[in-house]
Amino acid sequence: MSHEIANPLEFIKAGKAIFTVKNEETKNRFTYKVSKCKDKDIWFVSVLTGSDNDNDYTYIGTVFGETFKLTKNSKLNKDAISVRAFHWVWYNMVKNNYLGKDMPENVKIYHEGRCGRCGRTLTVPESIESGFGPECVKFAA
Repeated sequence: MSHEIANPLEFIKAGKAIFTVKNEETKNRFTYKVSKCKDKDIWFVSVLTGSDNDNDYTYIGTVFGETFKLTKNSKLNKDAISVRAFHWVWYNMVKNNYLGKDMPENVKIYHEGRCGRCGRTLTVPESIESGFGPECVKFAA
């Protein structure tokens, strides 16, 4: 079951975020995995490209500071719809310091029931709502 994320920017930058962006009008949706580099403020972005929700992710680029960009190791090019969608969502979240209110109504961002920081399954209702487990919410941004 998917849950809309209250603060997507915080969730995505937490460290082990898996989330889905869905356009309610077009019904297009993409699932992304964003992992933080252990010793730097760099996040690695991948998109789900197969049917195995745990392992079929393809690397598309990095987030450094407030900028998303492709790298020489990117497996998809800038014209891939999934890459353009992530870039658009990221740009709009950063530009608006996105807190869940400035994205167009037809664009929804959902987590899949796992903590954005540690990746554990969420079971507490408040945790499911926030996207962070009871311990990890203390470190959320």
